[in-house]
Amino acid sequence: MAAKKAEAKKTHPKLEIIKTRVEERVTAANLSRNEASRRAGLGLSYVNDLLGDKSLNPTRESLAKLGAVLNTDVGYFFGEQETPRVAGSGDSGGRADNNMAVPETVTLYQIGLTDPDGFFSLSESNKTQRSPFIVSGPDAYFVSVPDDTMSPRYRAGEAVIVNPRVPVRHGGFAIVCASDNRVAIREVVSISTDKISVRSLSDQVVVEMPRASVKSLHRIMGSCELV
Repeated sequence: MAAKKAEAKKTHPKLEIIKTRVEERVTAANLSRNEASRRAGLGLSYVNDLLGDKSLNPTRESLAKLGAVLNTDVGYFFGEQETPRVAGSGDSGGRADNNMAVPETVTLYQIGLTDPDGFFSLSESNKTQRSPFIVSGPDAYFVSVPDDTMSPRYRAGEAVIVNPRVPVRHGGFAIVCASDNRVAIREVVSISTDKISVRSLSDQVVVEMPRASVKSLHRIMGSCELV
């Protein structure tokens, strides 16, 4: 009986790195813990139980299912690789997703200074091609973060990974493309029929933009260090 109790309380040796990376990827996917658990077919409380130390010995099989939802190889959760996805990885919990094909290069817009109101331009002059290590679909692109307007979420010197095909939700983060072709990195507070409210994190200022002044919203899927 005592042996069974000891076995039940066994803690995975990599539990802390698993918890840290699961929380990171849930946040990057802009999902609630319950929704991520539900989509993975693990019940509603799986992520909450894991991060709340109710589940001390998560299995590779369960984390592979969660990784398929969070665009993450299961090896990343265990600290076996440094990026959530690697090219050619077949470890996706047994699921195939044609949108996960990794192109040879991804467009990077290297941003310098912003306008006084925080916007900048995505033009040919600041466009380069980089070999990707993580993408979210065939139309994904990178944008270097020009300043600390969105700190601590995104800091200058990082790059955000953008997928224009994925819808932007309330509370998500996006490249806000204005009708004059300037863009800004912002949190999308709300979307209504006549306006879109966006926020910068450094000063928590919410700006209401008329729908007519916003051409499109491109969802930010995550961020990475520029190397």
